[in-house]
Amino acid sequence: MLKSLIVGIDPGTNLGLVVIDDNGNIIDKLSGKNIQNEDIIKYISNLKHVVLIATDKKDIPKTILDIASKLNIGVYNPKEDISLEIKNKYYKDDNLKKIFENNHEFDAYISAIEALKKLKEIFEKAKRVSENQDEYIKILRYILKNRKVEAISAKNNLIKKEKEIKEKKKRRKTKIDKRDIEIIKVIIKNEKDKEEKEKIIEELNKKYIELLNDYNILSKILTERLKNNDNIIPKISFLYLNKIYYNRIFIDEFKEEYITYYKSKDVKFFVKRENLIEAKNIFPKFYIVDEFKELKNFIIVEKFHEEKSNIIENDIDEERLKKILKNYREHRLQNLL
Repeated sequence: MLKSLIVGIDPGTNLGLVVIDDNGNIIDKLSGKNIQNEDIIKYISNLKHVVLIATDKKDIPKTILDIASKLNIGVYNPKEDISLEIKNKYYKDDNLKKIFENNHEFDAYISAIEALKKLKEIFEKAKRVSENQDEYIKILRYILKNRKVEAISAKNNLIKKEKEIKEKKKRRKTKIDKRDIEIIKVIIKNEKDKEEKEKIIEELNKKYIELLNDYNILSKILTERLKNNDNIIPKISFLYLNKIYYNRIFIDEFKEEYITYYKSKDVKFFVKRENLIEAKNIFPKFYIVDEFKELKNFIIVEKFHEEKSNIIENDIDEERLKKILKNYREHRLQNLL
């Protein structure tokens, strides 16, 4: 039997969240004070088959926009705020009174169940054209982010997209990325023997073709060869995900777990000029990259200079670091919105 889930959220200092299935059954609920977006995102990610987030407000709250964006899930918002008259019908329901502990859970449930009522036909059409559970969820997520798309069109578009992805992967097996050739050339540029250079290039090209389906494996191999090249610096996202230690790090993402993991280690941090303020709040000393070439997992530095802040080494505790990085993320989000 095909199944999908809707998550209703009543955001605020006191948050309420309720999960229902596409038959209107209540699956789960929670409420509490000062629940962080990251915790909600993790909670929803652990649920299977979530296809929609719902609110009772005409203007979608920023909290819900942020959560939906991170999860790549559509949002339902009514044409007008759900009225108190409609809500009172739910508030007075004796069965619901036994389930929900406060109005925040009630409002989250009302958001979800009203969304289901308005969109019930979409769910039914998606069921009719879906051959299995996985396809049903993909079609629903596609439609609920593009409301004017019919179920059969959504299915055809998804089939077409998956076919294009497969063809693209197939082409990658035989096509050498110019950026990787550039890395290879930089690696061997200081070699003296021309014949030895040609042998190294030939060997690396062979390895590249063999490992092209796993870009990070190739990058790990190259990282070992880069230790004597001061102008080639790996990105922190690549190093962290592969748990690699390196004495020079370019911060391409200011994520809490990245910074916390490497800040205590003996490394030099490099940042873009646009991240100067954030870096000064975190590091006593770092380097601004003025000119560089962008590669997938590395950068090639052409010009940089040292910067210092008033922070003393080990002066920032973990809680303050989390606050700085949280403010940075919120500032970036506001700029995007």
